[in-house]
Amino acid sequence: MRGAAGGRPLYPIFLDLAGRRCLVVGGGPAGAAKVERLIRHGALVRLVSPTLVPRLAELVNAGALEHLQREYRDGDLDGCVLAIAAAGVRQADAAVARDAGARGIPVSVAGEPELGSFVGASSVRRGDLTIAVSTGGASPGLARQLRAELEVRYGPEWGELAALLGELRPELLAAVPGHGDRRRAIARVLATDALQRLAAGDGDGARQVAREALLAPAPVAGAIGAG
Repeated sequence: MRGAAGGRPLYPIFLDLAGRRCLVVGGGPAGAAKVERLIRHGALVRLVSPTLVPRLAELVNAGALEHLQREYRDGDLDGCVLAIAAAGVRQADAAVARDAGARGIPVSVAGEPELGSFVGASSVRRGDLTIAVSTGGASPGLARQLRAELEVRYGPEWGELAALLGELRPELLAAVPGHGDRRRAIARVLATDALQRLAAGDGDGARQVAREALLAPAPVAGAIGAG
């Protein structure tokens, strides 16, 4: 992959890693960040590193992951669906990328995205709603800055709105057959005060106005208003 250097477009995707084995090579700060993020998303983490930063040692002692206290070997990829190389040593990270690529396992290399087949994204999670930002590895700092701005812009009420719309989705699908009409229905919800009601803790009020907006009859084309 030519990420930051090649400028090729990357295909955005969200993976379900719950209960699936993922390999992280590297016990430093970069590896710790990757491990913690994988654990938050339900992955079963296998960490390979002869040394660990204190945070990783805590996680190992708590039984939160599998730790192989040695240098990386090709067999460490057995049973893994994803790999992250974060050793910080080019030769070691390149070996992980090479071996994972030969097995068809998606692999990311911290600090050298061009060696891997995917790059991680900075993301904001609000319940079922996830907003992700990536620069393709060109500027992780910019991605982090944008994520910080998104965290301010999109508060917890947006996750509650996503859950509410998911609750009302069967009614929407039954009442509004067209995709374009459904998009317009969502736009009508966003034009109400449903978000403000959710932010204020008025879930019942938000549900009422959202439902009314979603299921409002579509205007008849060419209809003439009262004059």
